Amino acid sequence: MSDIKVICTSDKNVAVSFTWNGFTPFHLVDIEGIYGIESNVVTSENTTIDGSTYQGATAKERYVNLIVEMDSNYSENRNLLYKCFPIKSSGTMEYIEDGEIKVIKYEVESIIPGKTTGVVRDYTLSLICPDPYFKDPIDTEIIMASWVSDFFFPAEFPAEGIEFGHRKTEYVKVIENTNGADNTGITVVFKAGGTVKNPAIYHTESGEFFKVGFEGNDLFLESGQYVIICTHTGKKDVYLIDKAHQAEIEDVRNRYGLIDWERVVDQYGQSINEYMDEDGTFIQLQYGTNTLTYSAEEGINFLSVSIYYRVSYLGV
Repeated sequence: MSDIKVICTSDKNVAVSFTWNGFTPFHLVDIEGIYGIESNVVTSENTTIDGSTYQGATAKERYVNLIVEMDSNYSENRNLLYKCFPIKSSGTMEYIEDGEIKVIKYEVESIIPGKTTGVVRDYTLSLICPDPYFKDPIDTEIIMASWVSDFFFPAEFPAEGIEFGHRKTEYVKVIENTNGADNTGITVVFKAGGTVKNPAIYHTESGEFFKVGFEGNDLFLESGQYVIICTHTGKKDVYLIDKAHQAEIEDVRNRYGLIDWERVVDQYGQSINEYMDEDGTFIQLQYGTNTLTYSAEEGINFLSVSIYYRVSYLGV
């Protein structure tokens, strides 16, 4: 088990690492609650029917306990734990095994000391994960429509001219969600390269759609404007990005070098929930096959479309 490492980072960006092999500065003795998942199953009984009728189920929140030890610098290391795991705070846990990383967000429940004397002293860290699914550290990107550059250096310019780029379009994308998790939120990024009216995204299997702009309250996007649709549990909104230049958006990247759309909407987004079609639904990926398509009432050929989602896992 020497290849397992756990890194916890608080919402104040204080990080602590725990390993099976040695003290760094903490040794991980045990970790509970990371394997498998539990659900709340709802059934109903009827006096004239044997057994019960299944109504549905929801995944339970996840409880994670870390038992850790330290063997030196006791006061300094205690304070580090208190800084990383203060009550009324949240954080992100990375679980790393054989080079594979899965992450989960948590709320701090408690930090309890065990032995307070001797060379080796231990603590139990209790964490609650309201969203019980472990996830990949970065989003998976699905590009449905975009402009592809055909211009490269060194370049020659023939008399008949040169094509600097071409449009690549796939109106239908199939996403196979094979990890057993339902209700995986997505981020849909619409970018206008000209005038676009009332863009929409559709989920074929469920018959659901999400449309921005409708009759009597149309939305017209002009070149350079974005519409960002977020369908994640706890963060379901639609935003317009109007004032940010492309270079400014490109600068908002995460630690893995990818555009961080959550930070983009926090910095530059303007909520436009009033343009949501009331018959629409915040589409999420379900377990199995998910077929997505898009449309616009006008200017569909000016529309660039990308979809981002984070793969979810029932356990590590």
